[in-house]
Amino acid sequence: MTLPPRKLHLEYKRWIVELNFDIELIKIFEDHLTSIASHNAAKKLLPQIEQFQNQLICQREVIDELKHDLNISERQLAAFVREMVPVGFENERLDNHSELRKRFLTFRNLFEDLKSRFRQFETEWM
Repeated sequence: MTLPPRKLHLEYKRWIVELNFDIELIKIFEDHLTSIASHNAAKKLLPQIEQFQNQLICQREVIDELKHDLNISERQLAAFVREMVPVGFENERLDNHSELRKRFLTFRNLFEDLKSRFRQFETEWM
C-alpha cells in the first residue's frame, strides 16, 4: 500500500500517540500489580503477577523499538519531502513501510490481548 507523504506523516504521528498512551497504561498496570502483590492474600497470585510484570516489560521494550523505528522513518520522510519541495511532492505516493506497519499491528493485537487478560485477572482477584 502506498500513501501520500502527508497521510504517511499523520499515520506515524497517530501511531506515536497511541504508543505513548500504551506506555502510560503499562505504568498504571504495573502500579496496580504492585498494589495487588502487597496484600497478604495475594501470595498465591505471585506467579501470575510476575508473569504480567514480565509481559509488561516486554511490551514496553517493543514500544521503545517501534517508536525508535517510527522516528527514523519520520526523519527519512522529512528528508524526502525537503528534497522534493523544488519539484513538488503532492502527487507522490510512498511505500508506507509495510514491515513497520505489520510490526505495529502485531503489537497492537498482542497488547489488546494482554490488556484483556489483565482485566480478567483483576476481575477474578477483586
